[in-house]
Amino acid sequence: MAVDAITDLLGCMIAGAGEPLAKMLDTIVFDISSDRGVPLAASGRMASPHDSALYNGALAHAIDYDDVTHPAYAHAGASIVPTILATANFGRISGTQALTAYIIGIEMVSKLGRALNTAHYKSGWHASSTFGTMGAAATAASMLDLDGDTFSHTLALAASAAGGLRANFGTMTKPLHVGYAARNGVLAALMAREGITANAEILEHPYGFAKVYNHHSGISWDHFETWGNPLEILTEFGLGLKPYPACGAAHPPIEGALRLRDRIDGGLEAIRDIRIGVTEMHFEPMIYKTASNGLEAKFCMGYCIAAALLDGDVTLKTFEDAEVPRINASGVGEKVRMELDDRVKGNTEFGSIVTITTASGLILEEVIPLAIGKPERWFSKDKLRSKFEDCCYGVINDEHAKAIYELAQSIEVAEDLDALVEVVGRRPELAERTSR
Repeated sequence: MAVDAITDLLGCMIAGAGEPLAKMLDTIVFDISSDRGVPLAASGRMASPHDSALYNGALAHAIDYDDVTHPAYAHAGASIVPTILATANFGRISGTQALTAYIIGIEMVSKLGRALNTAHYKSGWHASSTFGTMGAAATAASMLDLDGDTFSHTLALAASAAGGLRANFGTMTKPLHVGYAARNGVLAALMAREGITANAEILEHPYGFAKVYNHHSGISWDHFETWGNPLEILTEFGLGLKPYPACGAAHPPIEGALRLRDRIDGGLEAIRDIRIGVTEMHFEPMIYKTASNGLEAKFCMGYCIAAALLDGDVTLKTFEDAEVPRINASGVGEKVRMELDDRVKGNTEFGSIVTITTASGLILEEVIPLAIGKPERWFSKDKLRSKFEDCCYGVINDEHAKAIYELAQSIEVAEDLDALVEVVGRRPELAERTSR
């Protein structure tokens, strides 16, 4: 039976080669892939537009230091920016056009978040991948200047490729989710551009994106009626930069711990208890009680707080695998407990209350309602550059990093993206990464 079934399937495949779909896919797989090589970040190598989006998207989310948007509880930029790089050579696309495509992508991710969350996220979906696929598709469609019908087909094609499960948080698969999102968004736009069709009512269809990915919970489409008014990127919580390379749910607690660190009478040995007052949403991504490696540590509240109190900062080095045994051995993480706190109930930004009790009975407390990096607490240019340089340290040299930073900061006036795409993909002179 297996032999017969394989034979039957091969016959079906050959029949498919005679369908119009085959010619459309042929153009994408061969013509576009061979003619439009896109640089891979800091490698000196090139790949097809969609494969470069996969590669660059995964790298953008690999250290969990990338921006967040909380209407969606997603990392939107990590799928959107690689999509821009992947489609930048489909015509002479200016920096202003690229910024417009970026904003459209953010808008799509955020509106889906407002319409479908928190049921979507709590069902186990990784919104950076599900919503991110749709954001990348919208961005790619904008970059390729697709008309309304083709734009709709792009979104519908992308919707059938969206996925990503939160069970894979703390593993290398989590950033791959974002790479998949970028790749699938680019592919969807290229397929729609060639004439491949899909259901234009994919969002609201009874078997479409909203119903299926929202576990058939209530959906509010009112948010889409305010598309662009105001722009999500300008709203109170529309976009946030990350001050620490850990899960965003740990950011207010980390800041609270750092504020209390120097006020602990008797040092860390005197700590009896560390209570983190949290919202229900904190428990969703912080899934590790203890961490066995650096990736798991990013989603372990005890580890993040212990590192902050031990070292006085939480950096990229904090989450190197070699650091995990030292942080765990301190025993500080074992004293950390998360509890629901009515004082932050309803806070959508992982607002937290850190309370440290010492052996002498001293009680110290800090309330952090909003993380550094949100619009009200946006990075200064010095902070932005410092983080950028830290990310580049040991990967590319200072001159290379400076070139990327300056081109990115001047993108609004760029006539095209050629220089930026080239320098991002330039082969690094530093052959090996050094420990921070």
